[in-house]
Amino acid sequence: MTFGSYLRSAWPTVAILCVASLLTCMVLEVSGTSAPLLSLVACVLIGSSVLLLAIDYLRKRAFACELDSLADQQGHALWANELIDRPDFIEGQLAYDALCAVSKAANDEVAGYRRQTNDYREYVETWVHEAKSPLAAAHLMIENIEDELSAVGEDPIDEEVLFSRVRALDEELDRMEGYVEQALFYARSEAVERDYLIREYGLKDLVSAALRANSRMLISARVAPFRRNLDYRVFTDEKWMLFIFGQIIQNSVKYARDEGASIEFSACLRDEGLATERVELSIRDNGCGVSAADLPRVFEKGFTGAAGRSGKRSTGIGLYLVKRLCDKMGVGIDADSVAGEGFTVILSFSTNRFHYFE
Repeated sequence: MTFGSYLRSAWPTVAILCVASLLTCMVLEVSGTSAPLLSLVACVLIGSSVLLLAIDYLRKRAFACELDSLADQQGHALWANELIDRPDFIEGQLAYDALCAVSKAANDEVAGYRRQTNDYREYVETWVHEAKSPLAAAHLMIENIEDELSAVGEDPIDEEVLFSRVRALDEELDRMEGYVEQALFYARSEAVERDYLIREYGLKDLVSAALRANSRMLISARVAPFRRNLDYRVFTDEKWMLFIFGQIIQNSVKYARDEGASIEFSACLRDEGLATERVELSIRDNGCGVSAADLPRVFEKGFTGAAGRSGKRSTGIGLYLVKRLCDKMGVGIDADSVAGEGFTVILSFSTNRFHYFE
C-alpha cells in the first residue's frame, strides 16, 4: 500500500482536516490575530494533520502489505491467520478476525475432502485386494472345467462333479458381483441425498426382495431365513434399503454356523402414539456373534473384530457402509450380540414421514 493509495482511501479524513484548518485560520484572521501568530497556528494545524495521517498510514501499512503478499501467494491463503500478526487498530482487528474465521472454515473443508479422498483410496486398495480372490478362483475353476471337457474322449464326464464346479464358479461370480455393487454404493454414499426417493413401502415386501436377491448365498451356506410380524409400512428408499439388507445378510452368512444356521427378520412398533413412534426391525442370526469388547466398534470402518481375524474373509466395510447410509437417510441403527450365540442389527424407521425431510 503506497501513501498515495492511502490518501485516496482516506480522502474524507483529509478533507475534514483541511476544512477545519481553513476555518480556524479564517476565524483567527477575522478576530484580529496578528500575522505571525496566525502563521504559527496554521503551521501547527497543517503539521498535526500531516503527522496524524503519517502515523495512521504507518500503523496500517504493515498489515496491508502482509495481505497483499498473501493475495499473491494463493497456496498460503489457508494459513493466513498464522502468517500475519493481529493489528492494533480496530478496522484491521475486525478484518483479521474475519480472515481467521474464513481460514478455519476453509481448512476444515479441505481437511474433510482429504479424509474423504484418503478413505476412498484405502477402500479401493482393499477392494482390489479382495476382488482378486474370486477372480483367481473363477479362472482356476474354468481351467478345471476345460480339462474335464478336453478329456471327454478318454473318460466319461462325471456330470455331478461338473455341475458342482459350475455352481462353485457361479458362487464366485456372485461374490465378485457383490464387491462391484458395494463399490458402486460406496461411491454413491458420498451424496445419498442426490440419489434417493423416500416413499412408503411394505416392510415384508422389502425383506422378501432382499432374501430373493441373496437366495443363492443363503442356500449355499445352508442358512434358513425366517420372517415374523413384518406387516408394517415404513418410509424409506427401496434401492438403498435393499442394499443395506443385503450387506447385513451377507455378514450373517459369512459368520454362520456349520449346522442349523438361521437369520430372522422380526419387527415391532415402539413408543406408539408418541413423537418418537417408530418401527424397529431386528435382523438376528445365530452365528458366532461378537464379543462385548468388540460390539461398540462393529460399525467402524475396517474393524473386523476377533471373528474377522480368525480366518474369515472380512474387510470391515459392509457394516460401516450400512451405518453410513442409515445415518444419511435418517434410519436409526444399533447392534446387539452375545458371543457364541448370535448377532443382531436393529433398524429404526420413524413413522413420521417429515422426519426424513428435515
